[in-house]
Amino acid sequence: MNYSGKLLIASPSLTDPNFRQTVVFLIQGYNDDGVAGLILNRISDNPIRKIWKSVFHQDCVTDSLLYFGGPVFKPLTALHTKEQLNGFEVIPGVYFTSIPQDLKQLVKDSNNYCRFFVGIAGWDETQLLQEIVAGAWYLAEATRELVFNDDPEIWHHLIEAIGQNFLSEILHTNKFPNDPTLN
Repeated sequence: MNYSGKLLIASPSLTDPNFRQTVVFLIQGYNDDGVAGLILNRISDNPIRKIWKSVFHQDCVTDSLLYFGGPVFKPLTALHTKEQLNGFEVIPGVYFTSIPQDLKQLVKDSNNYCRFFVGIAGWDETQLLQEIVAGAWYLAEATRELVFNDDPEIWHHLIEAIGQNFLSEILHTNKFPNDPTLN
């Protein structure tokens, strides 16, 4: 299966500290290298500019915070919306790059949807499929709005939506009271 462009939403039962309550955007679906993704909701307290100048000896305009993409070491990467850069389009309007000249362009632009990541999440296809079947992950379609969502509670909101979808299928309805205790 090609997982590229999907979201992995950690099940409430997933206790691995690397992935507990995470939302992972899958950037590489499956090939000889397996499946790769970036954790969207693990934000550091450090802005990219704090490390940029020391590594690249160049000024950085953006105030973007640095994200922890996953437990596997990978140098700086980015998700962005600039079609004219190199890298590749993961879903319509969302691009991935780890190319240094692209990263240098992205830090010069403060008017762009952009997220910078250190680290990456990775699985071989069999491992990820086994984890999904075991109930560790829920799979959903990614959108540009979800990928660049700044809501610190995104995992909770997605889990709630998944629960409502399951309940809706079981009860054959999509009408639920705001407070079920008032029924």
